[in-house]
Parts: sequence; C-alpha cells; structure tokens
Amino acid sequence: MHNLTISPSADIEPFTGLPRLTRALADISLLTRQLGANQNLGIVSLFIPPSPAIYRLTPETAHDLRHSISQRLGSVLRPSDRLYSITHWEWLILMPGLLSTALLTLAMLRLRGSLGEPVATLDGTALTLDGHCGGALWPDDGSDPPFLLQSARIARLYAGHNDSGIETYRPGMDAQQNEHAQFANDLPQALASNSPQPLRLYLQPQIRLADGRCTAAEALLRWPQADGSTPPPLHIIAALDKLDLRHQFSRWLLNQSMQIITELDRAGIGIPISINLSAHDLLDIELPDQVAQALATWDVAPQRLRLEITETMMVEESPQVSEVIARLRRLGVTLAIDDFGTGYAGMTYLQRLPVDEVKIDQRFVRQATGSKRDREIIASVAQLSHRLNLSVLAEGVEDAHTAEVLKELGCEFAQGFLYSRAVPLAEFIEWYRRQPE
Repeated sequence: MHNLTISPSADIEPFTGLPRLTRALADISLLTRQLGANQNLGIVSLFIPPSPAIYRLTPETAHDLRHSISQRLGSVLRPSDRLYSITHWEWLILMPGLLSTALLTLAMLRLRGSLGEPVATLDGTALTLDGHCGGALWPDDGSDPPFLLQSARIARLYAGHNDSGIETYRPGMDAQQNEHAQFANDLPQALASNSPQPLRLYLQPQIRLADGRCTAAEALLRWPQADGSTPPPLHIIAALDKLDLRHQFSRWLLNQSMQIITELDRAGIGIPISINLSAHDLLDIELPDQVAQALATWDVAPQRLRLEITETMMVEESPQVSEVIARLRRLGVTLAIDDFGTGYAGMTYLQRLPVDEVKIDQRFVRQATGSKRDREIIASVAQLSHRLNLSVLAEGVEDAHTAEVLKELGCEFAQGFLYSRAVPLAEFIEWYRRQPE
C-alpha cells in the first residue's frame, strides 16, 4: 500500500476536535491521487437523528455528547482511517484500502455498533443513540469528492427511510430519494378526496375453486401518477409512516372500504372486501373503535369487511396486539392471516389466533406445479387449517394448471392474474357482471 499523507489543517471543529467538511473534501482528493489502481477508498456518512431527548439538552451538554460520540467512533477505526465532524450530528469517515462493498458494510456495522451502549451526558442522563450509516466506494461510486460524499449521504438517507440503519450506495437510490421527496410533498394532499391525484383502492377478485365464482375481493392500494406510473405500495406505506400519516391513512382506508362496499351493493354485488392491517394498526388500541364507527356510519354489516394480518406481524404478538385482535373479532369482522409461510411462527400458531382464513404466500403457489416440497407445504397448511375450521386461499395464481393443482391440494379459494389484476371499482363491476352464472 502507498504511504498515505494527509496535511494538517486549521479547519477544526472546536467541540469535537475533528476536521470539518472542507478538509474532508480536500483529503478525499488527496487520497484518491495517492491510492493505487487496485485500491478503493471507503466513504461513510454517519448521522444521528435528533430526538426529543437531544433537543432538550443544553448547548454545553450537547457539545459534550458530540465529543463523546466522536471518541467512540474513533475507537473502532484503523490507524489509516480519518474521522470528520460535518454537521452537529453528522460524521464522515474516510477508510482507505477497502477491497469491497462487503468490507465497507462490515466497517459501518462496527461504527454503528460503537453507539450500542448508552452515552452518559454531563447532566447524568444516559442517552441511547441510533445512527444511520451510508457508504460509498471510490472509484466505483464516482471520482469527484463532492459527488462521492453525496453518494454516501444518499445511501445514509436511504438507510433512514427503510429503517435498515446501514446501506451502501447504488445508482438507483438517486431516483428513490427523488420519490421520497415527491411523497413528502404530495402524500398529505393525496389523502384528500379532492386531490388531483388521490390515493385509490383497486379490487382484485378472490375465486372459489370449486365453481369459479368470485366470492370476495381484496382492496389494494394504488397511487396513479400523471405520467401513468404507479409507485410500489410498500414505498407508499413506508412514506406514510415516515410522514406520521399512518393514523390518517387508517381512517381513509376504512372509509374508502365502506364506500366501495356501498357502491358494490348498489350494483347488486354483495361480496366481502378485504383490506390489509399493518403492525402499526395492530398496536393502535383505538382501531376496533374506528372500525365499529365506520361500519355504523356507512351501515355496513361486519361480515362484509375482512381484515388481513401478515404472519410476520403475529410473531411480534403482545398483550396489546392480542387485545386489539380479540376486540376486532368480537365486532364480527372476518380475520385472515396473509402471506402464510413467510414468518417463523409455525402452523401450530394457528391454534391460538381467532382468525377465519389462511392465505398461502405466492412464493409457494408459484412453484406448486414443479416443486414437490412446496406442494407438501401447501397440502399440510390446508389440512391443518381445515381441522381448525379455517378456509384456505392461495395467492399469486397465474395459470389454470396451478389452480387445478391447488384445488387438489385442498385450497378452496384463489387469487391472482389468472382471474384479474387489481382494477378500479368501475372496471371490477364490469368484470364481475361478465362472469358466468
């Protein structure tokens, strides 16, 4: 490895004793000139999101906390690494000689892990800190020092958006960050009924395999854009959480579902509608009251509403979650376990869940015709569910052969592109009326 020399600088942040941004950019330029052709330079942006506890600190205590954090970060660095104070709660680390993205990820794990123990402050408070880390590699992620720094920052922003805590830069992140910015501007308005581009619920039919009849439909979130694109629903949900709009969205979801059921009744279609609950919803002790109020306001029978809960959420079951589920069950709404097979609870978990239906995840369904193991899993889930008086629905059915196999394995209902994609309400009504009697 070449001898790496970084010139001294008077540009020092007084409270941490660390160089500032201008020195970091100069040093990136110097290091990239000194490193050999087969060597990389890792750049890590670490940010500690301010919390109410941090905002309550006196300036003197905040300065001391930043000094303590800097010491912790420095304690896990190699002699050749360099640490900088960029803003009040952002640090930059230069790590010459990293050979791969995997080593950059390990370095970020080590940096973030140094914040694992609570940090004592001058006033005697012990603060638990959680840093977001983003990393970029020279020369793969750019050659210009400001560009490299921003690549690391973009990765760090992405780590904060998806709660992973650690991310390495990928070119596609730029577009995703633009999406997050768009969401922050447009999502609050999209929840309003008079929005030019409102959130919508599309319907996907659920079919009884015995006779091919549509017996229910799932309401799926969509947000059509002016350019014809549609952001992935998971991105929308994540943005709602980040913008603290989840409670508002839950009210919107319930009211939209009631309106859809009412419109279906007017069209002579008396089927139930399913909507998805999140972990956030299950922790909301007011949710059962909101459901009861929506049903009463729209004069909808409880049996017309199905609430789907993913199995992975149930793994985190707590007394509060159990209470919410029990109260929902007492209202008379139908409960289903969605994406069954993706969690860790095991099939015996079904014995203590007050649900009516199990939805087998599409990753098993799509391999049902070619994988004996997946067929055994589907058959076992179906047999156990039937013994517990639960119905079984298979998701992701795309061809008639798969549907026939699922029927033979004991699945009673199916959902997927074989029957229809999720479509707007008016299109669903037209599709339903075209179905044979």
